[in-house]
Amino acid sequence: MVLTGSSGQELLEVNADESAQGADSENDPGGGDFTEDAGAPVEPEDKSIFVYVCGAVNSPGVYELEEDSRVTDAVEAAGGFSEDADRDYVNLAALLADGIRLKIPTSEETSMQDLSELESFDKPGVDAGTGGSDNLININSASVSELTALPGIGQSTAEKIIKYRDEHGRFKSKEDIMNVSGIKDKLFSRICDQITV
Repeated sequence: MVLTGSSGQELLEVNADESAQGADSENDPGGGDFTEDAGAPVEPEDKSIFVYVCGAVNSPGVYELEEDSRVTDAVEAAGGFSEDADRDYVNLAALLADGIRLKIPTSEETSMQDLSELESFDKPGVDAGTGGSDNLININSASVSELTALPGIGQSTAEKIIKYRDEHGRFKSKEDIMNVSGIKDKLFSRICDQITV
């Protein structure tokens, strides 16, 4: 049956709207009243870092710590200081970074240091990992700041290294660095795995 007139036209328009809504309902199982469910707020993931703790600690090894951990947290994770540790050498409040090596020296090791190295005792005691040659410090081209990143190397000894190579030319081997005043066997053994020529 065909409806005519203005009222019929309105009826057809209403039916068309309802038909359109019905089509939407078929596509939307929720019946067209779709509202995005925000749900519970997403908790940010706790990031972690990995630190290699070695030297005068009770349980040396690689430890997973929270991102904002301090040196004291790493020492605690490694079972605490060993009896012969020099507890004053490292800055226990220093922040850690992912992939670093934290070496705690013994009292004997630090007592063997040249007095000129005492200025380095307030450093965190944290140095870069030595997993590849990219992390090694080239003693033939390193600046004072790069050299002082080495454990036991203070400002004055770094300057001596640069002065030595300026006067005598490039170091031909890592062992040549022991020709620099203040660098003895004990100190060389601590830095030899972190330097190159």
